Amino acid sequence: MTKQLMIYDNVVPVNRETHRDMSIRQITSFAFAKEVNSVPIVDVEFSRICSEAPIVFAKTETGLVSLALLGTQQDRNGFVDEDNGWTGAYVPAFFRRYPFVFAVQDGSDQMTLCIDEGFEGLNNEGKGERMFDSEGQETSYLRTVLRFAEEYQSTFNRTQAFCDRLEAADLLEEARVDFTLSDGTRGGVTGFLRVSAEKFRAISDEQIVSMFRTGDLEMIQMHLLSMQQVEAIVTKSASLVEGMGLPDDAAAEPAGVH
Repeated sequence: MTKQLMIYDNVVPVNRETHRDMSIRQITSFAFAKEVNSVPIVDVEFSRICSEAPIVFAKTETGLVSLALLGTQQDRNGFVDEDNGWTGAYVPAFFRRYPFVFAVQDGSDQMTLCIDEGFEGLNNEGKGERMFDSEGQETSYLRTVLRFAEEYQSTFNRTQAFCDRLEAADLLEEARVDFTLSDGTRGGVTGFLRVSAEKFRAISDEQIVSMFRTGDLEMIQMHLLSMQQVEAIVTKSASLVEGMGLPDDAAAEPAGVH
C-alpha cells in the first residue's frame, strides 16, 4: 500500500497574509492522485465505493484505517486514465478536498486548515475562487471549504472508532490479492487486512445485535460485498500499464484474495 500523503507536495497553513491575494482555479486533472493505489475512506462512503472498489483495512502509525483499493500496480491508480481524468462513478472525499487538508501543528492538538502550495490551480492572477477578500476576510468559498474539511474530519474520527471496534473484536485477518494477466505475468497486493468470514460467522448473537445497533454490521457487509470488485480492479490496473496492450478481459485467471 502507498503513503496517502503523497498527493500533497508542500502543505502550509492557510494564512490571511500569505494567501490574501491568492485564488483557487478548479481543474479537472487528477494527476495528483495518479500514483496512489489506495485511499482512506470514511463510513458514509462505503455504500458508494463497495460497487466500484474493494474496501480493505490497513495499520498506520495512528491506528487502523479503512481504504479503497484503487489499483494492483505499485504507485498506479487504476481510476486515473492517461489524460488524468477520473474514470469511476464516485470520487472519494479524500481527493475531493484537495488541495486542502487539516493538519495538527507541532506542539498543539489543534487542527489547522492547510493548503498544498504545489497545487497547479493556486494562483495570484485572480483566476477562480479567492480565499480572502480585499479586506483580508474569509470568502464564502473558503468558509465552504472549511466546513467540508471539518465534516470530513468528524466522519474520519467516527470511522476510526469503527475500525478500532473491529480490531478489538478480533475479526480481522491479513490478506493478499494474487492475479495472473493474459500474458502470463503474475502479481499480488499485500499489506492489508479484511474481515475473516470464519470469525464473523462465529460471533455471538449478543455481538450481532450490538453491531446492528451501532451500524457496524452494515459496514462489515458492505466491506465483504466490495471484495467482489477485486477482479475488476486487476483489469482496470492492467489496462493502464503502458505498452501492454491488454484487452478488457486482461485477467486471464480469476483474481484471488487469500
